[in-house]
Amino acid sequence: MSSPAISIGSVHKPGPNIVRFGMLTFLASEAMLFSGLICGYMVLRGGAGSNWQMPEALKNGYTLIKTLIATGCLLASSFTLHFSEARLIKQVKGGKLLLALTILLGVLFLSNQADEWRNLFHEGFWFNTAGIMGSSFFVLTGFHGCHVAIGVILLIVTLIRALTGKVTPQKHGFLECTGLYWHFVDIVWVFLFTILYIL
Repeated sequence: MSSPAISIGSVHKPGPNIVRFGMLTFLASEAMLFSGLICGYMVLRGGAGSNWQMPEALKNGYTLIKTLIATGCLLASSFTLHFSEARLIKQVKGGKLLLALTILLGVLFLSNQADEWRNLFHEGFWFNTAGIMGSSFFVLTGFHGCHVAIGVILLIVTLIRALTGKVTPQKHGFLECTGLYWHFVDIVWVFLFTILYIL
């Protein structure tokens, strides 16, 4: 009875990263969704012309400064997450602390958005009171805010996994996918901030 042939010196090559590919595919679909919303907003705004006047609560300097700070927090969170991911994978100290800081920065961004919505509500600018302009603004910011909230939840789960030793150099797919998602959310906000507050 012949024994099975053994390949001497063969090296096992890892297969494709299916989890990463799945997340990238999901983010591609999200990018198309946000692109559609942003293009729709630009078309509606262009068609309205000079009639498209955002409320004073969004145009004053105080609101712009607050939103700039919140934007800075969100962009900074991408850097803290990047360095956190590198440290957690390499099992270097400071990774968990940077991840907690990323969560804090995300929460600060959401807090600013909630405060902004509260101010707009008191000024009478709401979903059902400002026509297509109000609907467009709240759909864009609300949809993005929902994504940020989901991202914060994913970061919290990632931190729990890191604290319980479930993030290792060999097993960090959840951390990697969470990082991709968070960076995507940050990039989308750059476009939203530009068209909603600057242009």
